[in-house]
Amino acid sequence: MRATRDLPLAAALVLLGYALFFGGGVADGALPWLGGGALVAVVCSAAALGVPRGAARLAPLAALVAWLATTIAWSALPDRSWSYADRTLVYLLLALLGLWLAPRRQALALGLGALLGAVAVAALATKVVPTLHDYSLVARLSAPIGLWNQLALLAAFALPLALWRRGVAGALLAYAWLVALVLTYSRGGIVTALVVLALWFWLDEERLRSAATLAAAAVPAAVVVGVAFALPGVTRSGQSLHTRWVDGGVFAAVLGVGAAAAAAAALRLTALTRTHARIALGVGACAAAAVVAVAVVRGGGAGELSNGGQRFTSTSSNFRTVWWRQALDGWRHHVLGGTGGGSFRVTNLRYRHSSLDNTIEPHDLPLQFGTETGVVGLLLWLLATAALLRGTLRRRGHELALALLLPAFLVHSLVDIDWDFAAVAAPAFVAAGALAGEPRLRRVAPSGALVAAGAAVALFLALLMPWLGHRWEGQALSASLDARSAPRALSLANRALSVDPFIAAAYADKAFAAESLGESPRTVFAYYRAAVRREPANPFWWQLAGDYALSQRCYRTAYTYLLQYTEREAYGSATQTYNEARDQVNAGHNNC
Repeated sequence: MRATRDLPLAAALVLLGYALFFGGGVADGALPWLGGGALVAVVCSAAALGVPRGAARLAPLAALVAWLATTIAWSALPDRSWSYADRTLVYLLLALLGLWLAPRRQALALGLGALLGAVAVAALATKVVPTLHDYSLVARLSAPIGLWNQLALLAAFALPLALWRRGVAGALLAYAWLVALVLTYSRGGIVTALVVLALWFWLDEERLRSAATLAAAAVPAAVVVGVAFALPGVTRSGQSLHTRWVDGGVFAAVLGVGAAAAAAAALRLTALTRTHARIALGVGACAAAAVVAVAVVRGGGAGELSNGGQRFTSTSSNFRTVWWRQALDGWRHHVLGGTGGGSFRVTNLRYRHSSLDNTIEPHDLPLQFGTETGVVGLLLWLLATAALLRGTLRRRGHELALALLLPAFLVHSLVDIDWDFAAVAAPAFVAAGALAGEPRLRRVAPSGALVAAGAAVALFLALLMPWLGHRWEGQALSASLDARSAPRALSLANRALSVDPFIAAAYADKAFAAESLGESPRTVFAYYRAAVRREPANPFWWQLAGDYALSQRCYRTAYTYLLQYTEREAYGSATQTYNEARDQVNAGHNNC
């Protein structure tokens, strides 16, 4: 019976560990397994324990999933819209699993704190042992999440858990994440962490003990970070492997000494007075204000920003304001339904004014849902977040630490692409589900369990089919470039289209394979034309079709397709071939 009661908690922690360490970044490879694991856990928990109350608060999120799936019908990138609906479905399933954790919220907080501690150790270890992660090009701490900004967001998750835990364990967790946070060079992550800390100290009833824990962690962390910035092999890009090994060893020693100092300070600062706490918080606030003032004086602009330490004193948006304007431009032309979930890449190509500001999302979640899913999707997202945030300000202790995860996620998502990272979304939605649930359970009839199992199978197939399609399409692309394996490429491309008919890339793979097999130009071009019909808003397929027609000296056809390309992307690589096709047509040449 105890094992049965522990099933939801154990499943949630296993899935969170998988998301944190193997979430795959913006890729979709982990989604079927995260979603499948959540489905199994939900069905088994419902059958064995019953259904918890509170599911109504997840209804807006479920409606958002349905709307994202609906946008496939008119999406500029229907294949990506399917994957984006699947991603949101996984977050819904994780929140649904969280409902069963309502009576185990404290255990969830402890387990999540332990997982985040393991992530911090793994991240800092990559600076000690250079072979664990290649930082030769960009020194910003990013492993194991894959991107520094999302790793920094995990620090904002961990700090409230550390301040709730207090003692040596809490101080060490806060210490590790404060060091890691600065080494990510993430300004958005630091601001989010400050916002979360401010909320914690505003709402927490034991501010004095929290201040003692934070002080015990922050002072040695500041010293360690100062030493790290003096070690080129730890904080500077372009360093040799030998330099990174030597400086990594020094950093490991300093990191260990700092951890010992944080633990010792946590034991000694239990007698911290209220006056001392106020002084410490005042000094910290003044330091933060000084950094902001320097940034305002020295920083500015919207252009590209380097990945060095000078980021801390710059207010450049690093193209974000440009992307926000592009999102608004796209929204104005598709107010109601948007361009389709996950399709901002096409909007970016259409409205950009240089070849540098490439992105897949506008780095602002409300604008993203507005431009991709229209007013309907934006309203559903607002309703979903409001339903999950309800009651946050009334939480205390471990519940407050869990309740601050979703606000941290939402604050950081105003300047980044957090919805695309299961590693940061999964903890936020599991915690939100646990807080939305109620301990009371309602028994489920055997017939109801069978219906739930059938629905789970259908949902898992919806998660699995795009994954299979992308897998087979990638294999088809590799095989299509070799004439000996071209027949296999055709078979794999057809197999990919059989499970995901929205994969336009599979038609291009068939064109490559047909060309390798010596098929007629008419047959090859028909495949390119099929890709264009599948995603007419995507300039890439117009470019491929136009370039192929130009290679066959079909100048008028090439001009027609490349003209459509330039209308969808003015700063791409096909402008030169467009000019060539136009000149040939103007000269009266057309051999087709």
